[in-house]
Amino acid sequence: MVLIVGIGTLYAVRSIYRRHFHPLSQFPGAPEAASSTKWLYKTNRQGFPQHEFERLHKKYQSKVLRIAPNELHISDVHQYKVIYSQSKPFPKNPRFYDGFSLNHSLFAETDPALHKERRKTLNPLFPRSGVFKLEGVFHTKAAIMMKKIDRLREKDLINLYDAFRCFTLEVVMEFAFARSAHMLEEEESTFDSWFLRAFDSLASGLWTTHEWPALRKIGSHLPKSIVKILNKNVAGFLDVIDFAEDCVNHYEKHGNTTSHPVVFEHLMAVSHPQKVTEALDIMIAGADTTSSTLTAGVLHILSDEKVQNKLIQALQAVLPNDQGNLPLLELEKIDYLTACVKESLRIGMPVPGRLPRIVPDDLAHPFTVDGKVIPPGTVVSMSAYTMNYSEELWGPDARIFNPDRWLQPESKNLDQYLSTFSKGARMCIGQNIAVGEVTTMLAYLFRNFKLSLPPDFERPKQKDLFTMEYGKPGLLVKFEAVN
Repeated sequence: MVLIVGIGTLYAVRSIYRRHFHPLSQFPGAPEAASSTKWLYKTNRQGFPQHEFERLHKKYQSKVLRIAPNELHISDVHQYKVIYSQSKPFPKNPRFYDGFSLNHSLFAETDPALHKERRKTLNPLFPRSGVFKLEGVFHTKAAIMMKKIDRLREKDLINLYDAFRCFTLEVVMEFAFARSAHMLEEEESTFDSWFLRAFDSLASGLWTTHEWPALRKIGSHLPKSIVKILNKNVAGFLDVIDFAEDCVNHYEKHGNTTSHPVVFEHLMAVSHPQKVTEALDIMIAGADTTSSTLTAGVLHILSDEKVQNKLIQALQAVLPNDQGNLPLLELEKIDYLTACVKESLRIGMPVPGRLPRIVPDDLAHPFTVDGKVIPPGTVVSMSAYTMNYSEELWGPDARIFNPDRWLQPESKNLDQYLSTFSKGARMCIGQNIAVGEVTTMLAYLFRNFKLSLPPDFERPKQKDLFTMEYGKPGLLVKFEAVN
């Protein structure tokens, strides 16, 4: 009894301190957020925490919002390049990034020196010029997808969300391992795949493993067979790990049998376990992200007949009478297609949520937002959602899918605000490949078929599981032959 009373008293004292005497007590937020991380966990689990952050920023009329005992969410768009700087970025928060179980991968590495070394190793694979060495893969996989759509289109609606996921994963597999997983052809009558089911299972438990890191440690010490029985979400993760290890083993045995660059050519010197971790990172970061952008882009294009017609006309002007498919370099010259790609990236940001960083203690000047100093050691975060939907940056139609915004005389200034891939030294290394995939796929779809949403269409529910996921039944689209 004494122990119980003692623990209760300790928690009460801690709560009072955090709410009223903690250095962050001067910042507004939900009262529960000041006491523990449970409020943030519940908000994450609800599916789209950015909506709640946005509501509270407005409620308190503050650009700084306390979302956990030692974490602030910031909506001041002018602070983005300070936090996510090229020359001196705020360091990543280890507690958050450890939650992905991708220790020391390019994405999750929190040591700036180690990250710089790994990025230096991989940078030669990801310049803009490198995308054109992969466009043969883009065309091959897109052609397989179009052929299957043509075979299935008269029987049923096509779930493009799953189709995009298979397409982007196939591209990633070829680029990373010089290997096809044949996921586009895996199911005879759908674009479903075991990998998609496993990944969905994995993603659904993400915020739980972030909140209770002890679960990860316990799971890592139990036999896989036991873990799979105890937790289906972890079972999905283990299936993906096994697949990543199989891909690494395959590459170590066969090497690069293609004419295009392969990521693992540059990673042969790292340890086998680290190769598996990087393989996981590449598959997750490269597949579900771009497919999310494609899903959002196509959904918005099909929701606006004017936009769709302008895109079709732009493609037909360059590709009349079904004369084949243009090289990527030529596709990029189609202004309206490029505008649709950029607007898809802006509206359909694949990672909409917060990217936590730690305020360093060696800044030349105190980090100040809304006239208040944020002390060193504080976790701060901003989001692509805040940046890409900011009316201050994009105007009153910031939430509207409007490709024409990219075709105005002043549109060259807009690229600096596009935060889909983050900014600075830790920005997404694969952004050029993602743009190439989206460009190629939009051209294939709207040149080869007439697309429309069914009369009873319901928008798929979005869920922020760090990457943006779309609930069942996905994006169902009707396909017809082009006249």
